[in-house]
Amino acid sequence: MTNVILLGVLGAAAWTDWRQRKIPNTLVFPAITVGLWYQWEGELLAGALLGVAGAFLLTVGPVILKGMGMGDQKLLMAVGAWTSWSVVYSLFLHSIVLCLLVMVFYPQNWARLRNNLLIIAAGWSAHRQVWLPGREKTAFSFPYAVYLLVAFVFQSVRDVIGASG
Repeated sequence: MTNVILLGVLGAAAWTDWRQRKIPNTLVFPAITVGLWYQWEGELLAGALLGVAGAFLLTVGPVILKGMGMGDQKLLMAVGAWTSWSVVYSLFLHSIVLCLLVMVFYPQNWARLRNNLLIIAAGWSAHRQVWLPGREKTAFSFPYAVYLLVAFVFQSVRDVIGASG
């Protein structure tokens, strides 16, 4: 049941992230709340709280560097509320690898990445401040929810195959 609910939440988030580049709070906050309640009822609240906290900590750096939006962060926290730290960690790594693979095969981002790194280096050397590009100019501007959904589907299929084989 948990996988079906998460598939629905991730699917809805991926759709809105793809089309609008935004994940609505009206989707993620209820998912976090109901997920924590569900885990509390099943006496697995500690694992869910670790999942939420772990998701937050994993995404602090990417959010600060504008490689990920706060909606993406809250979406991963919702996954943590329904699962656990180990699932969140695995999904985060797999989704980031997918993002990096797409970036490698999307050459127009290479020039943007080089320019962004030069801006960051110039800001640091001149003023000891990190200057970050705006969201529209970042080389890492991807609809992260889509990659999280793909990683979740791959991981769920792998778990089903592993359990039956």
